[in-house]
Amino acid sequence: MARGRLVLYSRADCRLCDDMLAMLRSRLGAEFPITIIDVDGDPVLRAHYGEHVPVLVAGETEICRHRLDAAKLAAYLSAIR
Repeated sequence: MARGRLVLYSRADCRLCDDMLAMLRSRLGAEFPITIIDVDGDPVLRAHYGEHVPVLVAGETEICRHRLDAAKLAAYLSAIR
């Protein structure tokens, strides 16, 4: 698989964030890196995302928000192969 970069915008004590991360790790394993960014650590990100986390992005493309969209994730992974 080609290497891509997935970024998960998240925050501490967020059950949806924890759930999405667990599902991503389950589906992708260790072969695919996931960068986790805590939106509360940056005032600009906190203002941009507000309560709308988790958000999974690849580059400038938002893959999904709030819950993992398996179809969109699969389409992204297929496109980078």
